[in-house]
Amino acid sequence: LREIFGAYGPIKDIKLPLNQYFNMNRGTAYILYEEIDDAENAIAKMHEAQLDGTKIAVSIVLP
Repeated sequence: LREIFGAYGPIKDIKLPLNQYFNMNRGTAYILYEEIDDAENAIAKMHEAQLDGTKIAVSIVLP
């Protein structure tokens, strides 16, 4: 993910939350960019893109 989404700007942090019961990724990632413009660019380019054969949803999540 860092390589793919890093193409849109410097990434400050990536979080991959786990399902507590199964100890597996929930299929969600939170990517924090250093600049809001980079996040908006990633959304514009990656929303509904294919990643490993799956269509992904990319959006802003407020803290």
